[in-house]
Amino acid sequence: MALDVGDIGSKIVTQATQIAGSSWKSMATAATVELRGLAQRIALIIEAFANGELSQARAKQHLKTARFHVVATIAMLTVMTEAAIEKIVKGALAIVKDSVNKAAGFALLI
Repeated sequence: MALDVGDIGSKIVTQATQIAGSSWKSMATAATVELRGLAQRIALIIEAFANGELSQARAKQHLKTARFHVVATIAMLTVMTEAAIEKIVKGALAIVKDSVNKAAGFALLI
């Protein structure tokens, strides 16, 4: 049995889009908020240094800490992204499982 690749592809994309929902937007928003927060923290560090409230060494340490916070947060988003992608692929393949397995003659998709 030949598969209609166009139809299978369309079904997979439609299902993946439905499963992804607002997850992608939420993750992008969270990353943007963190990066904007970093920019604000940099501005505050510079202002504190200019006002004599921080030494160069302390300003550098504050930047290092702020940068680490953003890296850690975006790394957490990476884990969320991986979990979302796994869910998307699993759901997308489930929509075509029966037709693919029938065409293969064995349980290729489980």
